[in-house]
Amino acid sequence: MTNPPPQNPAWRSAVAGLPAGALAVLQPARGPRGARRVARALLEEAAVLGGGQVLALPGADLLLTPTPAPARRAAQAIADLTGLPPETFPLPEAEQPLATRAEAAALAPPAPAWSLAALEAHVARLPIGEAARLTLLATGAGGAPVAQRLGPAPLGLDDPELEAMAREALCRRLLSALTDPAARGQLPPLRPGLRLILDLPLAGLSGGALRAGRPGDPDGPLALLPLSALAAPAAFARTTEGLRAAGWAIGLLANDAAAPALMDLSEITWVIPAAAAPPPLLPARLIALGRPVPAWCRMPGILHEGVA
Repeated sequence: MTNPPPQNPAWRSAVAGLPAGALAVLQPARGPRGARRVARALLEEAAVLGGGQVLALPGADLLLTPTPAPARRAAQAIADLTGLPPETFPLPEAEQPLATRAEAAALAPPAPAWSLAALEAHVARLPIGEAARLTLLATGAGGAPVAQRLGPAPLGLDDPELEAMAREALCRRLLSALTDPAARGQLPPLRPGLRLILDLPLAGLSGGALRAGRPGDPDGPLALLPLSALAAPAAFARTTEGLRAAGWAIGLLANDAAAPALMDLSEITWVIPAAAAPPPLLPARLIALGRPVPAWCRMPGILHEGVA
């Protein structure tokens, strides 16, 4: 049974002290922990610049400021980085909608704390259709898809290590389904004629299954490995050698857009977040993930998710 919200929570007292023309920005606690930390930092910077404050609710961060301009810039930056704009409430006009949303956020249940055993059981129980996600990618300014990515559905866990473990288990399930005619029909249907990008576990393919085509074709189907595969150089070399022999090009999935600048891997396709600003180094082969799609991602040759 949940407890009712207090009659006069701190955020209500703070709102009551704001002048007309003030602004509230509500950023729900959603998405990966790293993105939430960035959003919180942007809100705190806006509070300093605008003479406001950031209050932590159980399910959200709430910026209250008498000076709207820095808060609006922070809200736009959060939207650009995460693809999910926070909610803004002009005060005092929108005080009641703010109260409704803030009280809902205050009563939001905490994110579940996963144990390793619970996570393994959850991943094993997921229907394969829910465990997989198919996304389409375009290149340049056009919106017509030219490639399709089949990968695990992200669980959005706070712990990056648990999310990585879930990805490994889901990738193994996807591979098993692709080689099983009965289970393959439960996966999202692939589109004929579009280049295939397939998320793989650290070990790549088992037993040389799933031959892709002509070996050595850099524009052939793309095997997407996690960046952590580089932690074991010898195993990575063996994995990529086997994949190339089976007709797969190689891609690396990085959570940091700056990763390509840190290592010289010219034959690799880099897959990075579509950040608001371009990374310090644009590799020759690049896929940018996420929406909205910044202008730099629409350069010819870069694949992006901006497909209608």
